[in-house]
Amino acid sequence: MRRIPSFAIPVSIVVGVLVAVASFSGLLLDTTYASEAASFATQGRAQDLINLVWVLPLFGITLHYVRKGLFSARIGWLGILLYFTYTYLLASAGLAYNHLFLVYVAIYGLSLALLIIGLGCIRYSDMHWRFSHHFPRRTTAVFVIAMGASVALLWLGDIVPSLVNGTPPPQLGEAVTQSLVVQALDLGIVVPLSIIGGITLLRRMAVGYLLTGLALAKAVTLGPALLAMAAFLTTAGLAVAAPMWIFAGLVTGFGTYFAVRYVRSLA
Repeated sequence: MRRIPSFAIPVSIVVGVLVAVASFSGLLLDTTYASEAASFATQGRAQDLINLVWVLPLFGITLHYVRKGLFSARIGWLGILLYFTYTYLLASAGLAYNHLFLVYVAIYGLSLALLIIGLGCIRYSDMHWRFSHHFPRRTTAVFVIAMGASVALLWLGDIVPSLVNGTPPPQLGEAVTQSLVVQALDLGIVVPLSIIGGITLLRRMAVGYLLTGLALAKAVTLGPALLAMAAFLTTAGLAVAAPMWIFAGLVTGFGTYFAVRYVRSLA
């Protein structure tokens, strides 16, 4: 395992501070989501809350143990950087322009740079021997494949009929942009990461262990965020489909279980 550059931890702390600024602004300033549809604004505040009470504390813990050289913490650090890249690329491109635009860009830009640097410091050939024989490789692989496939089916169920019929998908009615940014990022990042990670893990390929770790980190951040969004929407009197509750609960529960098993199995 190669050492990460000395500047990685300070820059990660800067990212964490910027995420805190963006999240507090989303929760406390009405102007942040003033131009969004009611459901989008509600979901944005829910994610801001999860960032503050769950993701940022988890990020701080991983940074502490990354400094101590713990390999499992490095995987967690990279996974949360992926979450920040995804979340704030979405905010930059999918939300109406607001006073946090440059903050969003700074978060996803720095997170992406750190993610690339961190991935470059991992020797993939080292991944196999780091895991104990107690690691539930097959069931973990099946879970991340199922998670990716579920996300794909969720979005393609609306997108494919709209392309066939020549009518806009229903989600476009609430979007500020004229494109499906959430769906584009899910189908372009979450789905291939999960499915390819699971398949390569089943085949015992070294990269599969790494990709699966990133997918699990995505699960333990995505799941609670979805649960919070569903709860906020319900409290606001907006309808939440039962599949969203089910999917969010399953991703949170199974994702946390397999993430814990993943960490405990790492040498």
